[in-house]
Amino acid sequence: MAIEIKIPKEIKEYKETFLFGLTVKKFISLALTLLICVPLYIFGKNFMPEEMVSWAVIIIGAPILGIGFITYHNLTFAQLVKHFFDMNFRPQKRKYIELPVFWYARQQIIADMLLIETEQKKFTLLKRKVLTQASFRNIFSLVKTVKV
Repeated sequence: MAIEIKIPKEIKEYKETFLFGLTVKKFISLALTLLICVPLYIFGKNFMPEEMVSWAVIIIGAPILGIGFITYHNLTFAQLVKHFFDMNFRPQKRKYIELPVFWYARQQIIADMLLIETEQKKFTLLKRKVLTQASFRNIFSLVKTVKV
């Protein structure tokens, strides 16, 4: 008979269980939620409508359970709530860092356009030169044909 031991891949994933497969943090948050919400529901029905009391139990119990059970990207519920309020309700200092990508792209485009323009000018000059030479040749060939 072999004893199997589960070894997590990372040490951060290891959590020691306390009672009923719950960690100490989870067990305390569950016990605290039960200690607050059960009496609230039982005694609150006498003072408010049952639907209101059940909503109050949910609103009060959810954050307490969240503190013990919710983790997201290795952040606890309290850290998530803190980050949420920091990002959405506190004034933020934003640093402006200029990345002149478009300026460099614009300079490259201008350089390419100038290169194309100079090549076009060279081509038109060459074309004029060839056409003028061709026209002189045509004139001379016409003159030769007329003389003959």
